[in-house]
Amino acid sequence: MAPVAADPVPAAAAATSGECGRQAPHQGGCGCCGHSAAGGSYREVLRSTESLATLAGLLLLAIGWGMAAGGLGAARWLYLAAAVVAGAPILRGCVVSLWERRISVEVLVGLAVAAAIGVGQYHAGAVVAVMLLGGGVLEQITIARARRSVASLFTQLPDTALVRRGDQEVEVPVEQIAVGDRVMVRPGERVPIDGVVVDGASAVDESPITGESMPRDKIQGDRVFAGSMNQSGVLEIEAQKVGADTTLARVQRLVEEAQASQAPVQRVADKAAQWYVPLAIILAAGVWGLTGDLVRGITVLIVFCPCALVLATPTAIVAAIGRAARRMILVKGGEFAETVGQVHLVGLDKTGTLTTGKPSVTQVVPLDSVSWPELLRLAASAERFSEHPVSVALRRAAQDEGLALAQPSGFGAVPGCGIFAEVEGKRMRVGRPGWLEKEVAALDGRARGPLADLEAQGHTVLAVARGPALVGLIAVRDVLRPQAKAAVADLKAQNIRTIMLTGDNPRAAQVIGREAGVDEVHAGLLPEDKLGLVRQWQGQGWRVAFIGDGINDAPALAAADVGIAMGGAGTDVALETSDIAFLSDDLSKMAEIVALSRRTLRVIRQNIGFSVLLNVAAVVAAGMGWINPIGGAVLHESGAMVVILNAIRLLR
Repeated sequence: MAPVAADPVPAAAAATSGECGRQAPHQGGCGCCGHSAAGGSYREVLRSTESLATLAGLLLLAIGWGMAAGGLGAARWLYLAAAVVAGAPILRGCVVSLWERRISVEVLVGLAVAAAIGVGQYHAGAVVAVMLLGGGVLEQITIARARRSVASLFTQLPDTALVRRGDQEVEVPVEQIAVGDRVMVRPGERVPIDGVVVDGASAVDESPITGESMPRDKIQGDRVFAGSMNQSGVLEIEAQKVGADTTLARVQRLVEEAQASQAPVQRVADKAAQWYVPLAIILAAGVWGLTGDLVRGITVLIVFCPCALVLATPTAIVAAIGRAARRMILVKGGEFAETVGQVHLVGLDKTGTLTTGKPSVTQVVPLDSVSWPELLRLAASAERFSEHPVSVALRRAAQDEGLALAQPSGFGAVPGCGIFAEVEGKRMRVGRPGWLEKEVAALDGRARGPLADLEAQGHTVLAVARGPALVGLIAVRDVLRPQAKAAVADLKAQNIRTIMLTGDNPRAAQVIGREAGVDEVHAGLLPEDKLGLVRQWQGQGWRVAFIGDGINDAPALAAADVGIAMGGAGTDVALETSDIAFLSDDLSKMAEIVALSRRTLRVIRQNIGFSVLLNVAAVVAAGMGWINPIGGAVLHESGAMVVILNAIRLLR
């Protein structure tokens, strides 16, 4: 029969449905008895034709039992009515399948119900129809739980928003916000669009998007995402993405599409299941011919329907993708949910993946009577008007130390060398040591030793001069992400080889590689070099995952068996080109998704093994006459429910 369908069909489901406009069996459902891994919400399932037919059939069956207990002969006709009501959707699905010239497992169930009614086994026909149809509804409700666990992640956006129109602030429906509008978000309100802060400052909780537990401070120029919660000040945000284009909406859509996709194991199971129909009919006819008992043949048809086998993979994939989404890991298809658990080697980009991608002050070395906090304050004050990443790092380090910066004057920059400015009446120079040697004085022994040591450790070293004197050195370097070392160790514990690929110079790369604990380091690479290495490893029989930023590493991401983008939230390239995206900049997600994938594969194998054994045992029991059609229906539905419940464990 036709699977239980949501009405109206969700956009993601409609895009992948069969020709008849309903969820086809290859979309992850059993294709019989209402089993489908792509159901809608609880309300949609309960309002479906299948649910209503199940309730009506159950009511008629219960009244028939009551009349039979009272010795009334009319009970027989109530059983017939129950069989017809509950069997109608099943037979309809059978007819649709045959009309499409598709011999599906729906035919088995339809034949079993029709045969039971045809030989006058009205009671058996009613029980079989109600149980098989009702089992499909129960499984749909179970699957809806997996979908709801994902939907609960993405907090509903507000219905209205405050938009600046001229000199006035007007409250308008969210769907009327256009790109370029200025949206006012007050404390305690959710951001309705993706955009950039143009005025105001506040702490914003982005956990629904990135999974970050701590709110992030947002000021002018910072990006914010729809669905995040403004916690303190008022923000004025210029809308850049609205409606279905927001990161929140796109992630929801991609998760839905991924849950409707197929994994390779699932495709094999689907193909194998199509051989069941002719085999089941031949086997049932053989049992009937050998025993002369048509009821045994009907029971064989019932128990031979491979619902549990066909559900073995899609239910596990749906649950795994839902679990990953709850952990802010976007898996873009069943194939990748399976493949990532089979990788042997992980290639890691350095900048922005293993490291923060932003220079940070790592050491301050005073060379004169000035203290290290004073040296940092003076250098950051001189750099106050520069937007160079190193200048930003100096100011951020001073801010972290609570240092009050002075107001510089006469600021200027020498490209490729450094900057100069007047700070508190004295000329400050901050820049390359070689430049300061020309501008001020040659480096003496106090400076050359620390300078050589810091450069050997892969730091970029800035020399700081105050007036005619060199007063200190400041080391700056792109540093490891806090969780990078532990993440690499976790991958090694899973017997996965880790290799860092970078375009950086070998000395700096080796330092980062040692700190992270990776097995190999390849430095000085162009994008085509990274691509060549990925293909070389694949040619050696390795299954390769590559983690990068989704932009510079696009060729390697595309060539890898699994391409993984870091920090996918709000990054178009990461969301569109990667197979998996970590919505937050958390490298520990790699070991987590590998573990989840391996657990999913174990669940799939358990389900397939159980399903095959159950079908063999049930056919033997039916052929020997140990179970009747009612017992066969109970066994059939019990097996399917065991498979689904085993898969749902992945959500925990």
